[in-house]
Order: sequence, then structure tokens, then C-alpha cells
Amino acid sequence: MHLAKKIFPLLMMVMGSWTANAGDASKVNETLLRATSPFEDIVALALAKNDSRISKSLVKADSRAVAVREALPAAASGQFDTLLQAMHRAATAKDHYALATNAVGVFRLLIDNLEAGSLKVPQEVSLLDWAGFNLHVLAAAQQPDWRAMRQTVDDAAKWWAVTKPKVTEKALRDAFSSTIRGLQQAGKVEHLPMLNFAAQIDLDLVDLLEGYFEHQK
Repeated sequence: MHLAKKIFPLLMMVMGSWTANAGDASKVNETLLRATSPFEDIVALALAKNDSRISKSLVKADSRAVAVREALPAAASGQFDTLLQAMHRAATAKDHYALATNAVGVFRLLIDNLEAGSLKVPQEVSLLDWAGFNLHVLAAAQQPDWRAMRQTVDDAAKWWAVTKPKVTEKALRDAFSSTIRGLQQAGKVEHLPMLNFAAQIDLDLVDLLEGYFEHQK
């Protein structure tokens, strides 16, 4: 009885700490995931050279910067600031490719710092989203880096291999598997239009994957 009286408060303390940590992790994820949106937009807008909308999206990105810095570890927060400053310089100089490159870098930084254990949508799905944007950016270079593109495709194939067993909807599973094969073939034969097309399909299917996981019980 005396032992139980001693252990019970310890158990309550541990459980309380676990609940607080879980809540903190969920808050970090919510902050970082919400912040990805303007950077995704900026990638597409920079590649389209849409300066007026770039300015609006940068304002939105800046408005979330304080919360992002607080959610990130110190080292990652410093990287975030460096990339965000580089984005502003690139936007001022109308260096659209540099802007897209730095924006996709921020996107990856945010994803890498998610608390994977507290996510409803697996982290690999967000990484597959990043892969589609990164391939569009790499494909837009004056001298496309096929080695880097093939590495991104290889990474995407690994992320999909982790995600695939969690997807019971056959049509969605088969569609994404076909997309990965399309990306691999495009990288193998170094065919830019095929790669860009498959990368866009990747992005479209990620939206469906996110919806699929969000509606899981």
C-alpha cells in the first residue's frame, strides 16, 4: 500500500509530462505545416515569373516567420533565416530561379523538423510533396542536373515504399506507383517533358494522399 502511494504520483508526473510533450509536438507540427503553404506557392510563382503574386506570398511567408522560428530548433531557425533573407534578395533582383531554389529549401527544412510521431499524415507524404516541387525546380535550370533529379526520384521511391503499405485504396496506390515508375523512366532517359509531367502528377496525387490520411480514424 505504501509502495503504491509512492508510485502513483510518479506515474501521474510521467503521464502529465507525456501529454504536455505530445501537445507541444502537435503545436510544432501545426505551425510548420501551416507555414509550408506560402513557400510552395512561391516555388510555382517564381518558376512562372509572376512578380506581383510573389510579393504577396512573401508578405504571407514573413507573417509566419516569428512562429516558425519559435517552433524550430536553434540551428534550423538560423538556416530558416538565411534562406528567407536569400529569398528576399532574389525577389528584389528578380532572380526567379534562385528564389525558387531557396523557397524549396525552406519547404524541405520545415518538413524535416516535423515531429513525425505526432502526425496524422505521414511525414513521407510531405516529403513526396517536396520531391515534386524540387523536381520542377531542378528541371527549370539552364543546365538541368540529371544526377540531382535522379537522386530526388530515388528518395521519392523510398518514401513511397514506406507509405504504400498504409494506403488501402487500390486505385490511389496504383496511380502513385505508376507515377514513381514514370519519374524513374524520365530520369533514366533524361526526358524533361516526361519528368515535369510525372512531377506534376506526383503533386496532384499528394493532395489525394493527404485527404486519404486525414480522413482515417
